Amino acid sequence: MLNEEEKGYVSYTFPERLLKVKKLENFGRLNQEVVRSGVCTACCTCVSICPEKALVMEDEMPKLVGKCTACGICYRACPRTITSIKSLIGDYVAAFIGKSALDKVKGQDGGVVTSLLLYAMDNGLIDAAIVTQKSEKEPWKPVAKIVTSSEELLKSSGSVYSHSQTVEALVEAIDKGYRSIAFVGTPCNIEAVAKMQTQPFGILHLFMKAKILKVGLFCMDSFSHEGLKEFFEEEQGIPLSSIRKMGIAAGKFNIIYDNDKTNSWPVKELDRYRSTSCHYCRDLTSEQADISVGSVGSPEGYSTILVRTGVANELLEDAMENGYLTLQPLDREGLQKVLNLARLKKVQMYTEKRRHTYVLKYVPTTAGIPEPAERKGAIPLAEEKTKAKEGVIERALQKQLKVSEAQFVDGNTMLQLTLSNNSGKPINDVKVRIANLEDLFETNAWETSIETWYPFEELEFAYPRAKDDKEYLLTISDRQGTILSQKFSVKEIEGKKSEE
Repeated sequence: MLNEEEKGYVSYTFPERLLKVKKLENFGRLNQEVVRSGVCTACCTCVSICPEKALVMEDEMPKLVGKCTACGICYRACPRTITSIKSLIGDYVAAFIGKSALDKVKGQDGGVVTSLLLYAMDNGLIDAAIVTQKSEKEPWKPVAKIVTSSEELLKSSGSVYSHSQTVEALVEAIDKGYRSIAFVGTPCNIEAVAKMQTQPFGILHLFMKAKILKVGLFCMDSFSHEGLKEFFEEEQGIPLSSIRKMGIAAGKFNIIYDNDKTNSWPVKELDRYRSTSCHYCRDLTSEQADISVGSVGSPEGYSTILVRTGVANELLEDAMENGYLTLQPLDREGLQKVLNLARLKKVQMYTEKRRHTYVLKYVPTTAGIPEPAERKGAIPLAEEKTKAKEGVIERALQKQLKVSEAQFVDGNTMLQLTLSNNSGKPINDVKVRIANLEDLFETNAWETSIETWYPFEELEFAYPRAKDDKEYLLTISDRQGTILSQKFSVKEIEGKKSEE
């Protein structure tokens, strides 16, 4: 074991009370992540504990009526926010930054995973490793491999940003008789193996035979291989075969190609190629692994390492003592960066399909109809029609927004519209507008916005009926213009209900 005084290095965890509360943790953030997303429990905690008395409850929702000083108390106390270290990145016993001490290792960042597995293999601690390599036939297509030699292991260094079928290779390795196996995978793969180990129904004969070291990778996004090929080759004119390295950092998708050329794009530009499963994943750091490795929180050329089990800690220290790795403690600033990104991924669950129903609430006037929108008074419909006609057919087909149901509910007092995004792609910055139509004018127009409408997510909108109503207009748009404009006849809706 290490002599900390001689080595001048300390492995430690960080008490949560030492982590500085970020100014971003204000009511604005709480409002965006919890209140507007529909997961607020109306518990009144934020209102009760605000030291500035700047919050009040209105229609069972907290509302800011004074000055927010960004103290972060409301955000941290809310039962729907995720703030503790354990809930953000899971349990761990030590945190480091490190890099390979071997010249032959050319890893994604610090080469930590490759060097760690090399040490384990060279010293007979494992007899096989499950890794992902790039296909020799199709550039940047991931292929899961069972490797049993140092030479094979070195070919697997570097990251591939597409799903790899590593679990299948693990089962194959056990069937072939390998008994001490290192398994390298992203959070989804790691979780699958962890569940098979803890709930081995029907596969006991497999997992009683082998000891498995789970090496988890940090992962924020994964993209389809065909999507990356389309983006780089067809849109950017860069052959995949010319790309030497891919990486994601600070919201940018970076590549090195043609030996020394570099280029980068905002990750959002590749959203349409993002795996749909990633929209529902909340695990950044492979929380079920024995040891987790990623680039977030460490300097360029290094990797961040979260050690979660005693065996993994012993292996890491032995690899360092034997000249395979160099290590130093992860500092508080680095840990905070990991926590911040982990929080971003966790709160995705508040805006996903899990939300399912997005019900609109109105404050009725004494006449029993909703308050008018910001644009008060009757608005000529001609201008709206002009905008709607421009490219609406082409874009509606492209986006494939579907009104799956239009009906009157709550004793025929509310018009309920159910819509779904069937395009298979997320639509950002969506604006939804519903209005009652009186001849050529709109009345009681209401608007709302949705930050991201995810693939196959179904949303419901409930709009109070107006007196003597005949028609309603639904308009949906994004940053590029109108996606869908559709009128609903009261007679048709009532007739359909009568038939049913």
